[in-house]
Amino acid sequence: MVRLLSLLLLPTLALAQYNSQTYPDPRLDPLQCGLAFPGTVCDPTRILSDDERGKIAQRIQQLTSVTAPIRNTSPSCALRPSANLEIFVAVIDKIGSVPHAAVDIEQFANNLKRKYQNFQDVGVCDTSVLIVNSRQDRQVFTVAGRDAKISKATLRKAFERNVGHFKDGRYALGLEGMIEVIVASYGNAHIVQTPTGENFGGFDQTHNTITQRAAGAPSVLTTDAKQIVSEREIVEIEEADKVWVQIMQLALARCGSDRSQFTGSVRAVVEEAMQISLALISDSRYNSIEEEVDKHKDILGIREQAWNSAASSFLLPLYEKYNGKMRLFVSHAIYRSKC
Repeated sequence: MVRLLSLLLLPTLALAQYNSQTYPDPRLDPLQCGLAFPGTVCDPTRILSDDERGKIAQRIQQLTSVTAPIRNTSPSCALRPSANLEIFVAVIDKIGSVPHAAVDIEQFANNLKRKYQNFQDVGVCDTSVLIVNSRQDRQVFTVAGRDAKISKATLRKAFERNVGHFKDGRYALGLEGMIEVIVASYGNAHIVQTPTGENFGGFDQTHNTITQRAAGAPSVLTTDAKQIVSEREIVEIEEADKVWVQIMQLALARCGSDRSQFTGSVRAVVEEAMQISLALISDSRYNSIEEEVDKHKDILGIREQAWNSAASSFLLPLYEKYNGKMRLFVSHAIYRSKC
């Protein structure tokens, strides 16, 4: 179990106090936690606004839906193939009931986490992460279950990236930022890379670069690709199938239609997409684009404007900076003889 304690210089305000036994469970008592429905965020003293509380709960749900398809690689979770990252947030005004008394937030967090897990045996698959933010105690503490495979260094990084928000009383932004780093770390820890070599493209671990052929640029045009598709072969794609059809189109463009390589090609595309998605979650530059769109969502064409702004602020400068490296990668990708 990984733990991280962070001390903050925050303003104090006397409100209700709790211990780990009396602190409510948002899944069992959402109303007391400030939620309309069962969730994983609890704020019984209403330190956050209703909107902030709801936004954090929604963000957790959104991000854990991204990690849900990732198979947990911990041996303890072998019998639970559907085990997914669980994130709980506990916002509290003060731990305990004695004003100005020293508190053990680590003990509070560990006890509360065990309570939320119904005091399960230590050997059981444990992918839960609990973030405790105690305002009067001026502390943030994060405890991560062993099988989440989130290191102490990652928890420290998650806090340090957002410490300014906590110091300024912007608790919701600080918590959301920490959650994004934690989710990205979980995904990177459990995504098993597809093999590299002659079967299909993957990650060249020697150079730490993607060596798959560029999408849409196969090195050899296959016989199947040359064939003309008859009109009766074209079937309207059902909504539920669209994402997988798109993935398979990318796989076919990279590797051709050899059935013996098809599954591996699809897997490579999916795992690459998952890695990119998880990396973007905690990327400040990508988040700045989405924040700009959300801030001015009533303006027509705001998404295009935000991307144009991103092009001038960092996309084109990055392109110029790494132009040689990218051209080298593309040339290697295009001229690979096998997928």
